Amino acid sequence: MKSLIGQRLATRLIVIVGASLLAFSLIAAAFTYRHAYQHERAMAVDLQKQLVRTVQVQAEVAAFAANEPIARGVIEGLLANPIVLAARIESTEGFKLELGSRQQVGSNATRSYPLFSPVDHIEPIGTLVVTQNDAQVEQAAVQAAQLQTLLMLAQVLIAALIMAAVLRLMMVNPITRLAEAMAAIHPGSSARLEIDKRHADDEIGMLSLSANAMLAAAETALAEVTEQRNELERLATHDHLTGLPTMRLAEDRLHIACSAARRNSTKVALLFIDLDGFKAINDNYSHEAGDTVLKQVAHRLQENVRAEDTAARIGGDEFLVILGNLPDALASTIAANNIINTISQPIQIPGSTLVLGASIGIALFPDHTDDVKALRHMADHAMYRVKHSGKGRFGLVDPLIM
Repeated sequence: MKSLIGQRLATRLIVIVGASLLAFSLIAAAFTYRHAYQHERAMAVDLQKQLVRTVQVQAEVAAFAANEPIARGVIEGLLANPIVLAARIESTEGFKLELGSRQQVGSNATRSYPLFSPVDHIEPIGTLVVTQNDAQVEQAAVQAAQLQTLLMLAQVLIAALIMAAVLRLMMVNPITRLAEAMAAIHPGSSARLEIDKRHADDEIGMLSLSANAMLAAAETALAEVTEQRNELERLATHDHLTGLPTMRLAEDRLHIACSAARRNSTKVALLFIDLDGFKAINDNYSHEAGDTVLKQVAHRLQENVRAEDTAARIGGDEFLVILGNLPDALASTIAANNIINTISQPIQIPGSTLVLGASIGIALFPDHTDDVKALRHMADHAMYRVKHSGKGRFGLVDPLIM
């Protein structure tokens, strides 16, 4: 993950810098080439003018005196330069001398320079015509433009490499370390991003501080949501007054206990408990007194069952006890007798001491039924049979009604 993050950031840097460099280079190369080419062409024209100025006096003498040797020397001097393809001196009096070749030369390659009298330098006496070697000038201009363009591209490349190195050092590496550090923080982890001293006051440091603040806020929110969810789950599955499991959770645990009994060839006892005389407590004392009694009963039930067993309140003054992994029916009757004895102990309420009993119906899995749903109805029926026959005791399911 860490190397992948670094590779992605480096790849993005290369793509961004490369695309920007390519676009800039294409535009800059076009401008540079055009400028260098035009500059080289203009320099060729200026050079030609300078050459003419150096021989203009001799050309005027040759034209004035119709002197062929002087004229030849002037023209040969011009032809010595590779940018001059041909030259011609002609006078108004009919003198003319031309050297060089003008074949395949465009009209724009020929330029005429006026010649004046060497006596007064005012009277026109002829013309010096120079034909430029366009092929040579074009080649030189192209070479110069290419050289200038290559130099420019080299400078841009060097600048881009320096910029990429600086960006990598100043931004990519810190951001990569930041991203790797964040990726290494797992859900529930209390780890935080460490801020390098070099970036304590810059954007990287501010980003790290913001990330730490977001992590802290997310952890706080997650803890609150988890706490609320746990509380909601507890309220949905536990009685708000006694804290005992409700019928919903008790049924789930009964199914689990019966499944284990099938695998292990053991028994499960379901005890349906109803308090004797509880309605009188509410009527004669108060509902607050009744709540106190229910809390005490719940506490005593929890103390009289094993950790793997379940005591639940299923409504009003009715409770269930699930005893799993029993070897025989006798174990359930012993547990029921202990519960009756425990519940019948005096209970203190403000200003009085109360004594109440309990009637318990017992149904065994799989002795009485292997249907988990039917097991509860059997235990309920057994409890009502006990109620009607004297209360304050326990009874198993009547085999005659099975």
